[in-house]
Amino acid sequence: MDTAQPPVIPTPGSRRLAVFLKITGICLLIALLHIPLGMTQGVLRERRDFQRQATEEIAGIWGRSQLVTGPVLAVPYTYRTQMVRPKVVNGKKEDVEEVVTCQATAYFLPEVLTVDGMVGPEVRHRGIYDAVVYTAKVNLTGWFQPDFAAAGIAAEQVDWGRARVLFGVSDLHGVRSVGSFKSPEGSESAFESTDGARETFLPLAAKVAGAADKGKLGFNLAAVLQGSERLEIAPLGKTTAVALQSPWPDPSFMGASLPVTRRVAADGFKAEWESAHFSRGFPQAWTNRVTCDADMAKKTGAAAFGVRFAQPVDGYSMAERAQKYGVLFFVLVFAVFFLFEVTAPGLKIHPLQYAMVGAALALFFLGFLALSEFWTTGLAYAVAATLCTLLVSHYAWSFLKTGRRTLVIGGGLGATYGYLYFVLKSQDYALVAGTAALFGALALVMFCTRRINWYSLEMNTEAASAGR
Repeated sequence: MDTAQPPVIPTPGSRRLAVFLKITGICLLIALLHIPLGMTQGVLRERRDFQRQATEEIAGIWGRSQLVTGPVLAVPYTYRTQMVRPKVVNGKKEDVEEVVTCQATAYFLPEVLTVDGMVGPEVRHRGIYDAVVYTAKVNLTGWFQPDFAAAGIAAEQVDWGRARVLFGVSDLHGVRSVGSFKSPEGSESAFESTDGARETFLPLAAKVAGAADKGKLGFNLAAVLQGSERLEIAPLGKTTAVALQSPWPDPSFMGASLPVTRRVAADGFKAEWESAHFSRGFPQAWTNRVTCDADMAKKTGAAAFGVRFAQPVDGYSMAERAQKYGVLFFVLVFAVFFLFEVTAPGLKIHPLQYAMVGAALALFFLGFLALSEFWTTGLAYAVAATLCTLLVSHYAWSFLKTGRRTLVIGGGLGATYGYLYFVLKSQDYALVAGTAALFGALALVMFCTRRINWYSLEMNTEAASAGR
């Protein structure tokens, strides 16, 4: 007696359920693969912190970002005012008004300020990390024409004997030298640190001798500064003209104003700024009776402009941006696997095989991050992408069963890595290029599946099962 059981023929409903569960499982796997992607992002943040610490150590020794402010003419003067003081009159304590003489300082900015700077950047290393530092030779010329009458100060109140020219840099540690200030009489006065130099935005001062009765006070000041990351100039002149040049090929112009002219080439850059006093947000003259140093430091800093010595997109930046496209790799590869599975007779891909391929795709980002710390970003990306493509292709060949399908997977994955590198390098066009890639990928999937009748496919599968 034949006891063999007839084959189980799946019903259309069970087949649809199987396809639905497969798609659901793939979506769940893609969601779970965000865990290794998140762990890679955590490693990236940690390595960025190490890089930041290394660059801070270099900047702390060499010099931090520099903001050049000055020169500013500071002239003390006296004024009389009424003050109420307690006094004992006829045995009683009373408040008595008295006229007292007080001292204050009037500050005048240059009528014309011209700044010429030559900046020589270099890359310093701390372990495996790099930092951009520079040495800047800055020459400042122009003249003052203080108007005490406009400030409400009489000539007899001015104390020219204690007049000073103030000059400021944001990090005194990076000051290599500051030239002497030459007075109208031809004498020279060296710059010295002012009282509380670390707390003021104009920490250097030089005496001005023989400036009385001189309506116009010229100056020519040279300074050599060490700094890192960026160099800024505060536009203190009634009219300010700044020219900076450097052999650095990747400048990033920043601040309140952009250069009116600039030339950027492989051998460096040259940029020129022009600024007028009515656009900077602070007056041409003030006194410390009504304006404090903190307010002026904030206003002059907000009006400053200059250049940041940016490095080309480094490995960390590219790795961070590449991780944002991680889901794209999972979706594209898994979608091709799924199409092979539902269209090729007898081809079954286990969920664990999907997971192994997903792990390999996630490992690419960690590999790229690790290699970029020692190699150039292009070489690190190429090696990581090649290894990942070979690994996925070789593993997929074991269950796809044909070289043509494996070639589709390997070629598509390699092309995707290549296009992603183009997207990452094209910083200005990254969004449009990435969107175009997604649109193209979706269009390709729709084109390849346009003739598939999913219901007919299910019935054909059932018929094939029944025939067996």
